[in-house]
Amino acid sequence: MRVRYTTGKDGKARKHAVIYEAHEHGIQPELIDDDAIKIVRRLHQHGHPAYIVGGAVRDLLLGKAPKDFDIVTNAQPNRIRKLFRNSRIIGKRFRLVHIFYGEKIIEVSTFRSAEAEGFNNVYGNIEEDALRRDFGVNALYYCPLEHEILDFVHGFKDFKAKRIRPIIPVERIFSEDPVRMLRAVKYSVSTGFRIVLPLRMRIRRQSKLLADCPASRLSEEAFKILVSGRSQSVMRVCRQYHLLEHMLPSFAESLRHGGDAAEQRFFSLLEELDAQVHSERGADRAIALAFLCADYLFRTGPYADIDTIPFKDAYQSLKDQLKPITPANIEVEKALQHLLRRRKRYLREGPSALRLKKETVEPVESALPPSAPRSPGSGRRRRRRHPRKPEAKE
Repeated sequence: MRVRYTTGKDGKARKHAVIYEAHEHGIQPELIDDDAIKIVRRLHQHGHPAYIVGGAVRDLLLGKAPKDFDIVTNAQPNRIRKLFRNSRIIGKRFRLVHIFYGEKIIEVSTFRSAEAEGFNNVYGNIEEDALRRDFGVNALYYCPLEHEILDFVHGFKDFKAKRIRPIIPVERIFSEDPVRMLRAVKYSVSTGFRIVLPLRMRIRRQSKLLADCPASRLSEEAFKILVSGRSQSVMRVCRQYHLLEHMLPSFAESLRHGGDAAEQRFFSLLEELDAQVHSERGADRAIALAFLCADYLFRTGPYADIDTIPFKDAYQSLKDQLKPITPANIEVEKALQHLLRRRKRYLREGPSALRLKKETVEPVESALPPSAPRSPGSGRRRRRRHPRKPEAKE
């Protein structure tokens, strides 16, 4: 372990960061995505320090291969865009760069200032960036070239102590961004770490703030939970902290009035979803919605006792049931198709009937309105192709 010092405003040396070397943190380099290393190396070559940060570092410390890699640097978005042709700038209030390698996307962001409010586009240095992150275990910066971790906020100690501790003061952390409550629960379940007592008390006290969260951000976080492979455990803890009633209020209401049987079916479906996520076929967002909505569609909702379920009406009913979560129309449509194909099996066999198998299935009528048919003679006319005459031989 080494300590990096810097000069304070008073001219005296002060502790800047703790540096942990490879033999201390134990990260396995083979778990790191090659393209993430290429990005860090190119930024370094052009004079910009860059680090892997956030959940990827946390997973690497746990000995897991991260699904996503986020990178931070002091280069601003336009500069990053010039260095990587396979990239684009996204965002308005705080601009990020997505670098594309086929279907894979690696997100690169610029260090944010501690003076920035919310998600505003104000840049700073690495230490300020660390102070803006939510929890200590998410504020570690790993350099895959030097194989070192930079720690500005005692995050490595938090990791060793197996605790989820906030960096931002508890009186501000959730009022600034209520989604952090869901993240705290998700990180705790995925790592097995405990949430420190002041943070647990604050979640219980401020759970209602989640109701005012933008639907887009709430939807994003809900889907991350559903396809995490740990949805059952995370949803159980969310229910204990009264977060479920603001993230999925209609489902929370059904659990409240349905008794033990409704609770058992709900969590059995999530257990099967987790098994599907870990299976060879995996699960996308549409399949996750199918597992989430099956009990509502077939047992407790308005179509429970109907022999033939009208597709378009059921489609709108699922959309209403999921509010404030706002999945894409095509995802709800695919989820409903999956459910209707397996209705009889589900009523007979239970949640396991929704598991994906290798066979292909025939498409079902779309819930979305078809495009209007063209009237004869409308639009551009196709030129009639005449067969080409064979060329005369000389």
